[in-house]
Amino acid sequence: MQTFMIVSTFKAEATMEQIQALIPAEQARAKELEALGIITSIKISMPKRTAFIETAGENQEIVMDAILSLPMAAIWDIKVFPTTPPAGPAA
Repeated sequence: MQTFMIVSTFKAEATMEQIQALIPAEQARAKELEALGIITSIKISMPKRTAFIETAGENQEIVMDAILSLPMAAIWDIKVFPTTPPAGPAA
Protein backbone atom coordinates (compact mmCIF):
# COMPACT_ATOMS: atom_id res chain seq x y z
CA MET A 1 0.00 0.00 0.00
CA GLN A 2 1.32 3.42 -0.96
CA THR A 3 0.39 6.73 0.63
CA PHE A 4 -0.08 10.11 -1.01
CA MET A 5 -0.82 13.69 -0.01
CA ILE A 6 -3.26 15.33 -2.41
CA VAL A 7 -3.06 19.13 -2.43
CA SER A 8 -6.21 20.48 -4.05
CA THR A 9 -6.44 24.22 -4.61
CA PHE A 10 -9.70 25.76 -5.73
CA LYS A 11 -9.39 27.26 -9.19
CA ALA A 12 -9.40 31.06 -9.26
CA GLU A 13 -12.77 31.12 -11.02
CA ALA A 14 -14.46 28.86 -8.42
CA THR A 15 -16.97 30.88 -6.41
CA MET A 16 -18.04 30.34 -2.81
CA GLU A 17 -21.53 29.63 -4.14
CA GLN A 18 -20.17 26.79 -6.30
CA ILE A 19 -18.16 25.41 -3.41
CA GLN A 20 -21.08 25.54 -0.97
CA ALA A 21 -23.43 23.89 -3.48
CA LEU A 22 -21.05 20.92 -3.79
CA ILE A 23 -20.49 20.36 -0.06
CA PRO A 24 -23.27 17.78 0.58
CA ALA A 25 -22.26 15.58 -2.37
CA GLU A 26 -18.57 16.05 -1.54
CA GLN A 27 -19.09 14.94 2.06
CA ALA A 28 -21.07 11.88 0.98
CA ARG A 29 -18.46 10.75 -1.56
CA ALA A 30 -15.58 11.46 0.85
CA LYS A 31 -17.27 9.22 3.46
CA GLU A 32 -17.51 6.44 0.88
CA LEU A 33 -13.80 6.78 0.07
CA GLU A 34 -12.95 6.83 3.79
CA ALA A 35 -14.92 3.60 4.29
CA LEU A 36 -12.86 2.05 1.47
CA GLY A 37 -9.63 3.17 3.19
CA ILE A 38 -8.61 5.43 0.30
CA ILE A 39 -9.03 8.73 2.13
CA THR A 40 -7.42 8.70 5.57
CA SER A 41 -7.61 12.39 6.50
CA ILE A 42 -8.91 15.69 5.13
CA LYS A 43 -7.78 19.14 6.27
CA ILE A 44 -9.06 22.35 4.70
CA SER A 45 -7.57 25.84 4.70
CA MET A 46 -10.31 28.10 3.32
CA PRO A 47 -8.14 31.24 3.66
CA LYS A 48 -5.74 29.53 1.21
CA ARG A 49 -8.61 27.87 -0.74
CA THR A 50 -6.79 24.55 -0.40
CA ALA A 51 -7.69 21.04 0.77
CA PHE A 52 -5.05 18.58 1.97
CA ILE A 53 -6.20 14.98 1.55
CA GLU A 54 -4.17 12.06 2.89
CA THR A 55 -4.78 8.93 0.86
CA ALA A 56 -3.70 5.31 0.57
CA GLY A 57 -3.93 2.94 -2.36
CA GLU A 58 -2.18 0.31 -4.43
CA ASN A 59 -0.81 2.98 -6.75
CA GLN A 60 -1.15 6.63 -7.74
CA GLU A 61 -3.56 5.87 -10.59
CA ILE A 62 -6.07 4.20 -8.26
CA VAL A 63 -5.82 7.06 -5.77
CA MET A 64 -6.24 9.70 -8.48
CA ASP A 65 -9.27 7.91 -9.93
CA ALA A 66 -10.83 8.07 -6.47
CA ILE A 67 -9.94 11.75 -5.97
CA LEU A 68 -11.33 12.65 -9.39
CA SER A 69 -14.63 11.03 -8.34
CA LEU A 70 -15.09 13.76 -5.72
CA PRO A 71 -17.53 16.44 -6.93
CA MET A 72 -15.13 19.28 -6.09
CA ALA A 73 -12.40 17.81 -8.28
CA ALA A 74 -13.95 19.71 -11.19
CA ILE A 75 -13.06 23.03 -9.53
CA TRP A 76 -9.64 22.03 -8.14
CA ASP A 77 -6.09 22.25 -9.39
CA ILE A 78 -4.65 19.00 -8.03
CA LYS A 79 -1.08 18.08 -7.09
CA VAL A 80 -0.08 14.61 -5.86
CA PHE A 81 2.84 13.94 -3.54
CA PRO A 82 3.92 10.38 -2.67
CA THR A 83 4.65 10.19 1.07
CA THR A 84 6.83 8.02 3.27
CA PRO A 85 6.48 7.26 6.97
CA PRO A 86 8.56 9.38 9.34
CA ALA A 87 12.03 8.09 10.22
CA GLY A 88 12.71 6.80 13.69
CA PRO A 89 11.66 3.96 15.95
CA ALA A 90 8.19 2.53 15.54
CA ALA A 91 5.74 3.32 18.34
